[in-house]
Parts: sequence; C-alpha cells; structure tokens
Amino acid sequence: MTSKTPVRYWVLALLLATGSHAMAADSPAPVRLDRDKMAGLDLTSVPPDAYIDILEAGELNMRVASLFEGKELRVSIFESTPATTNHRTRPTDIDEFVYVLSGKLILTEPGGTRHEFTAGDSLVLPMGYTGTWEMQGNYRELVVIMQK
Repeated sequence: MTSKTPVRYWVLALLLATGSHAMAADSPAPVRLDRDKMAGLDLTSVPPDAYIDILEAGELNMRVASLFEGKELRVSIFESTPATTNHRTRPTDIDEFVYVLSGKLILTEPGGTRHEFTAGDSLVLPMGYTGTWEMQGNYRELVVIMQK
C-alpha cells in the first residue's frame, strides 16, 4: 500500500492483521456492581444536616456509595437508620428507580395513601414526589437515576 491508498483500506488491513478483537477494544465492558457496597460495606457517611430541613422523625444517619457513573446513568447504594422525611417543601427533582435491599420503606402520598416496600421490592418514584419517605430497620436501597 502506498501513501495514496485510501484510509479505509489501511483500516481494513489493520483489522485483518489484528483479528476481530480490534473492534472489541473500543467497546465498553459490562460493569459488575460491587457486592460489598451492595451489602452495606465501605459506604461513605452523609453529613446529618444535609436533609435536616425535611426530617420529621428519627435520626438520619445515612451512608452512600456510587456503583456506576456513566454519561447518562448513575447507580448508587443508599442506607439509613430509621427516619422519616417529608418532601412537601423539597420534591424529588428526578425520576428514580429504587430496589429495596434491606429494611422497609413506607411512602405516604400527601392524600394519605401508603405504599410499603420490603427487601426484594422495586419501585419508580416519579419526579415531583412530595409525600413522606419512612425508612424502617436497617434500610438500604439500590438507586438508578439519569445523570443531570
């Protein structure tokens, strides 16, 4: 091949010489979520005053860990001691997918309708939710949200 050979021929020659694995190197690999963090190990404490404005009952001792942060998606672990927060003045600002790993979550809508979730349950909490969020037991969840 000469310097006047079109670029596509150079690329084809390179692919043939290196085998089909050349394309795979540019492809993202699956990301395994950290089992220790999902089990509540090595999480980072959140300052207790971060949500003091919406705390209604209990004591918010929260811990978190990021499991994946991509261009459009974020996956995290969130854990809390028993507490109740009221999102009347601080509505959720994104849609959230929640998978309850341990403990119990009770979401109560402003009109009084209660929704209870325990380990193994999942839910989507739409943007704008303004009810209460009651976490019981050693509450831990896997959260999936879109990046802003």
